[in-house]
Amino acid sequence: MLPAVASRLLRGAAAIGDNGTGAGITRAPSDCESPPDVPTLFRFLAFIAIVAGLIFGGMVALVTFVEPVQREMIENVPPAKLQPK
Repeated sequence: MLPAVASRLLRGAAAIGDNGTGAGITRAPSDCESPPDVPTLFRFLAFIAIVAGLIFGGMVALVTFVEPVQREMIENVPPAKLQPK
């Protein structure tokens, strides 16, 4: 890692020079930042698709492996609520 950093610094130092006209700094094309390999929108959509797939997989796993327990439920209703007003 260190030799790569040192060689890049040396290339940058060689590219910065005064040619006597006062227009000192010139940059080599390799020093410019390159655009990302994959556009940001595609990265975002891929991330959303992966998260949605994980959520969908979790829901399928819950439906498949979890069996609900059925039991009887009793609710007392007061007689006042049974009479129409």
